[in-house]
Amino acid sequence: MELKTRLLIWWILMMIQAITCRPANKCDFINRIDDTMNRMKALSNNFLSANGKNIILKNPILELDLKNLSHEEKMQKAQCGLHFMQKALRLILQHQKELHESTDPIIKQIIATDSQLAHTNHCVAEHIGNCTNIPVPHFQVKDTYERRQWGYTVLKTSVDFLKELVKFQHHASSKPNHP
Repeated sequence: MELKTRLLIWWILMMIQAITCRPANKCDFINRIDDTMNRMKALSNNFLSANGKNIILKNPILELDLKNLSHEEKMQKAQCGLHFMQKALRLILQHQKELHESTDPIIKQIIATDSQLAHTNHCVAEHIGNCTNIPVPHFQVKDTYERRQWGYTVLKTSVDFLKELVKFQHHASSKPNHP
């Protein structure tokens, strides 16, 4: 076999190996969380526009509070909080569908944010693991104002949760790894 042919075969084999042995394409989870936070901020503002600006926040949602926790507690709560957030967002969607037409921009924005949040959940799970005990939001009140109030509180608390998660992850990634 000629030298050029052997070199060509060797090069092809090396390329095949390089392509098939690539590490999995990991997501940039800090940017994904940040993007989700910005989407959630916009949704929160539009939620007020669609539901009246006179909504008063309820007490923050405990499942979405990362403040004053140890590193281990934050890791666990980060995993589960994102799942809780998505379930709560779907409950907000259900409530909003009872108040608005399906073509209303707020409905479309909630659906788009839910999709973004699903990708964020998957991405974060790749980096810090899955939640083992997902809390489920319960909100059975029929009063329209209270539903709006709860929905707005979830959205605002979610923004704070995501801000805290970005800060926490930036801080964790800036620490040198020591055995």
